[in-house]
Amino acid sequence: MTTTFANALAWAKQELGGAETTASETNAAEDIRRAQAAIQASMAQITAAAETAAAADHRAEGDRRQAIYDALYFVAASDGSITPAERAKLAIGLRGMLGEGFDEEAVDDGLEMARVLVAREGKNAAGVIARTITDEGERASLLLMASVVAWLGGGVGTKEGLALQALAAAFGVPIKTLHELMAAGAKAAKA
Repeated sequence: MTTTFANALAWAKQELGGAETTASETNAAEDIRRAQAAIQASMAQITAAAETAAAADHRAEGDRRQAIYDALYFVAASDGSITPAERAKLAIGLRGMLGEGFDEEAVDDGLEMARVLVAREGKNAAGVIARTITDEGERASLLLMASVVAWLGGGVGTKEGLALQALAAAFGVPIKTLHELMAAGAKAAKA
């Protein structure tokens, strides 16, 4: 493009009776070429930065979504495993929470990834979830959702209660607040 500009400038001078290109005109054309190259490099950097930021946002959104599955699985599997009946209840609970956004296949994938996390991390899974969910409001919402899942099937057992307490501790949520969330979860599960 810069060569085209320099050629066009030279042609115009020749056609209009101008003298041959002077050193200052050559320097000006070179300055224009350098400026255009700098602009193109800057645009490439801006585009790369925007793509990186968009990918990071998408990854963060996926991590938060997975943390929901992780927390719910952590509580539901606290007694050692999730039976097919518990998994079905968990899917029902997720359907109620996610509404129209419920995708059975995505839930199965999310729960499988959660199973791997809990198998790998054990009790430390609560800390992994807490590193992903850092917002106080999101943490309370996630504890409420996990409480609903714990209440499905008749009530919160000892191991489910301990799992909820581990999540609350990892989130920095006081036990009193956890009990309030569990009470709200009980009402939601019975509705």
